[in-house]
Amino acid sequence: MTTASSIVAVVPFGAKGRDTKAGGIGRQVARRLVERFADDPNVELRPVFLVAMPDTKSDAGYLVFGSTPDPDLAARYGESLGTTHALTGLYREDATGRAFAVSLVEVKSRTVAAEREIVVAPDELHRAEPALAAWLAEALGLPAPGLAPETANEPSYQAFLAGLEDETNATLLRAGDPSAADQARARAFDEYADAIKLDPESVRAEDRLLVLAAESVERGDEDRAARSLEDVVDAKPRSWRAHYVRAELLRRLGETNLAIVALEHAHALRPLRDVDIVVLAELYISEQAPGQAAAHLRRIAPGSEEFGRAQELLGILALGKGDPSAARRHFERAAENGRVSARAHLARVLIADGRRDEAARELEGVLSTSGADADALAQAHRLRLGLERPDLEAELERAGRRALSAEATGLDEVRAAFERVLAFDTHIWEAYFGLGLVARRSDDFAAAAGSFRRALELAPEQADVMHELGVALLASGSRADALGLLDRAASLRPREAAYIADAGFAHLQAGDLGAARERLRIASTIDAHDPLTRAYLAELERVEAESGKAN
Repeated sequence: MTTASSIVAVVPFGAKGRDTKAGGIGRQVARRLVERFADDPNVELRPVFLVAMPDTKSDAGYLVFGSTPDPDLAARYGESLGTTHALTGLYREDATGRAFAVSLVEVKSRTVAAEREIVVAPDELHRAEPALAAWLAEALGLPAPGLAPETANEPSYQAFLAGLEDETNATLLRAGDPSAADQARARAFDEYADAIKLDPESVRAEDRLLVLAAESVERGDEDRAARSLEDVVDAKPRSWRAHYVRAELLRRLGETNLAIVALEHAHALRPLRDVDIVVLAELYISEQAPGQAAAHLRRIAPGSEEFGRAQELLGILALGKGDPSAARRHFERAAENGRVSARAHLARVLIADGRRDEAARELEGVLSTSGADADALAQAHRLRLGLERPDLEAELERAGRRALSAEATGLDEVRAAFERVLAFDTHIWEAYFGLGLVARRSDDFAAAAGSFRRALELAPEQADVMHELGVALLASGSRADALGLLDRAASLRPREAAYIADAGFAHLQAGDLGAARERLRIASTIDAHDPLTRAYLAELERVEAESGKAN
């Protein structure tokens, strides 16, 4: 055999056991062999995918795709993948003990080139995988790959394999049975966490859990991922990756204080990148902790790509302390480092200092900059309105207060005021926001959503706009679009119970009761007497009782 041309098709191992767990062990040990040889330059292992859905309810809903084909069929699998060999196996588990019976088939001759039965000693399942890898390498005439077991003990390895099996099932079930897929995904989180608790040094289990956690941002189950990572850091407190990913999830959930703690833990274990230091500072700012924020920002050196943003934030903090001179110095440094939005802040300082001509030049610079970010442009348009038409700015502010008030009278007059502002400048997001509020007061949710959407285009990071657009979309039946907006708005306003409660209600409407309860719990912690949160909780409890999932 020439090692350079050794390519092996790996058929998921079949199994004969006393329960369905044996099938998962056979399939996932075969998968692990593929992964174990992934970096070996001498051989390539290619997985064969065999998928079969259960025929009857007696199959318990699990996926059956292990197989132990005869040499001829194994060779055909190899031919379909362009391999020189095919590896097949059977995991046996009965009263006499446990073993893997494996065969290496030469594709060209359709004959068995090597075979072996590897007995699994009591409590030693985790050692079967490296033993199989050593045998395969020997049969191919190759150096053996790393032979350390993936976990230090069988219970951890069993939990790891179960996690791999449920993660695979979740992927395969996603299109046809989303509910079953979510259940399998939830089990995978728990199983990987168990594997780590049983062996804190299990790197692969941590890797898989972190992949699931990263996917949770798209799946909408960040709370579940954050809880699993909490188990990980309890078992493995020096895992900077677990702290780091957990911090991001908590930030998205609006758990700002916990996110700060997690990021600080990660920073203590391994210095954060400057971009993450800025995120940490922004979290401190949102929690009214300017001193801690400034301490981190001052450590970002002038040569860093984040220096401009750090200086801009320091300028905002200086304004908050009532020190416009220091703010101006920071904004000027930020502008010199390419922060266009810092020029808008600088214009604000100049306006306050009565230097209107200088401010106008700064604003013109912002508005004429190609590719300027939306926030900078939004600020510049609003400041220019105040400079050139203070009468319209005053009218905009009065109309905004009226649109937000409890009175439903004079809406035509309020709408006209916003339209006059837009006649002067069509890029004032606050005017579109006001028009959306007026439309919502008239129960015209489609028109409200249209105005809020335009406002969000002009000011993409405005939490108020996201929230109102999400509410309007939810009211008009667009649940999927509303969900992401309300979650994002809640993460930007982590101290606003109403924002978090509305996000929880959106998840309730979407049928994700776990995510709904987690968000409503946070909202209730912030304001236990908020009537909206209490109403949402009552509705959640009613739905849980009807579905038999009461918490």
